[in-house]
Amino acid sequence: MKTTIKGQSYNFCIVANGMRFYIKALHRASSRFSFINNLNTILSEFNINVDDKRVSESQWLIPKKQGGLFFKKAVEFLLSRNSRSYIERKLDEDRECGEWENS
Repeated sequence: MKTTIKGQSYNFCIVANGMRFYIKALHRASSRFSFINNLNTILSEFNINVDDKRVSESQWLIPKKQGGLFFKKAVEFLLSRNSRSYIERKLDEDRECGEWENS
């Protein structure tokens, strides 16, 4: 499964492909991107503890069924204007730290 959700300044690509899951944010103005499933806000949406080994990974290898559940949850919260706006503000802060890659 794969879908893209357009926000104010970012495109969010959500992918659950077999056993791989990730959310990639692309800042449209700069064409810089980052995998964001390890942001605290998103981790809390998935009920993942900060001590979980996935926190350090940009793409997660998880059971296919769990990937489908995470995919649905990610679509749900990124379609919410309030959630998406909050995440975009956090991404702006993160991007200013310079840790984003060029696409």
